[in-house]
Amino acid sequence: MLTNHYTTLLAIHSTLRWFVLIAGLAAIIGCLIEISGRRPFVPLGRVLGLIYVSFLDTQFLVGILLSIASPIVHAVCSNPAVGMKNHDLRFFAVEHTTYMVIALALAHIGAVKSRKATDSVKAYRMALIWYGISLVVIIGGIPWWRPLIRI
Repeated sequence: MLTNHYTTLLAIHSTLRWFVLIAGLAAIIGCLIEISGRRPFVPLGRVLGLIYVSFLDTQFLVGILLSIASPIVHAVCSNPAVGMKNHDLRFFAVEHTTYMVIALALAHIGAVKSRKATDSVKAYRMALIWYGISLVVIIGGIPWWRPLIRI
């Protein structure tokens, strides 16, 4: 059923990538501004992080659906020995997924640690570190050789 929607899911996933990257940058910049201004951990700081993690969660769910519908993943599952030798097949079936699961976990850890921090600076610092690492992992796991925008 989902195989009929592969191109639509791919376009959605490709577009959401930019929302995730922009939201991640906004959360990091917001943390840097708040740390430098020594402001209390106000709702804006939490909202930027929440937006980043929410876009990341949505992107991950679309990515799961895309994996189910993907002929690339099906090719690897049908013949793993051949799939692991082909860079593109291996990247999408294993590497991309692994990078993004790690990034998702790191972003959620950052959200929890910043919420549980005892003071504002520590909260922003925790969010900055964990969101920053998750964004680096995301950037490392994006297939930049594929079209940047799909319509």
